[in-house]
Amino acid sequence: MRRRNNVRNLFVALVLAITSCGIAFAQAKPISELRRMFDYDRSAPLDVKEIGIEDRNGVRIHDISYQSPKGGRVTAYLVVPSDKRRKFAGVIFMHSRPGSRNNFLDEALSLAKVGAVSLLIDAPFSRAGESKREFDSTVTKPEADRDIYIQTVVDLRHGVDLLVSRSEVDPKHIGFVGHSYGAHTGAVLAGVEKRIKAYVIMAGAPSLTEFLRNSTLPAIVKTRDSLTKEQQENYFNTLADLDPMNYIGHVAPAALFFQFGKTDGHPSEEKAKLYSEKASNPKLVKFYDAGHALNDEAKRDRAAWLREQIGIGKLN
Repeated sequence: MRRRNNVRNLFVALVLAITSCGIAFAQAKPISELRRMFDYDRSAPLDVKEIGIEDRNGVRIHDISYQSPKGGRVTAYLVVPSDKRRKFAGVIFMHSRPGSRNNFLDEALSLAKVGAVSLLIDAPFSRAGESKREFDSTVTKPEADRDIYIQTVVDLRHGVDLLVSRSEVDPKHIGFVGHSYGAHTGAVLAGVEKRIKAYVIMAGAPSLTEFLRNSTLPAIVKTRDSLTKEQQENYFNTLADLDPMNYIGHVAPAALFFQFGKTDGHPSEEKAKLYSEKASNPKLVKFYDAGHALNDEAKRDRAAWLREQIGIGKLN
């Protein structure tokens, strides 16, 4: 019993130590050094392959894949308005974990009707034929989890290459929308990728490691309880460079729109406010009477905000 209490006390001490210096992680390395983790060959071919096209009420959904600079292929939807008489804004969507490119398809179809070409990619863990590297299998192998985050950000950057290569897309009017895991990788992307003009960060937490420490989700609790002190420290140290708090203060001149749920525990309202306060300007922060998934009001608000930032039309 005494040993069990000692282990519990060590874990609590570790939590308090990392929580108290969470912002210090952002200062541990200069942003220029952190950005180098996401370098890739911008001249590398996209090698876009089209699997099929679906016409849905005048909007074309292209089922495509393109080459990942980190290996393998990125599966994606490219949602394109049928009107070819003018240029459109571009929007990149990144889903939650678990999730897939299907998560934002309805929203992309709505935006296509008001003047946006959207790219919706699958994260590495959602791609057909890829290893299903779920959280409970990677937490004891933090390098694998770290690689997933880095590859996602690099694949999103290569997705910007894809959008701006298309003749119907205005390269000066690119936006991003990400939810949960997509908000995490989107915040990192925002500190790295300067071709995107506006970022919507939905239900994003400032720290992945803090999520592991505090989550009450049964699967996460079970995994956390199975870790030794050494495994906890190894995971925290390995993933610390990827905490969004390291990047969110370096997004300017791009604009940020934070959307949080008042009843969402991940992040809590207190942590969400701290996170958004550390972000660079310009920014907008809004809390909704909703949980982690947010609600229809948030969907309308981000469409209106994107209209102001990148010039899409007004939703009916």
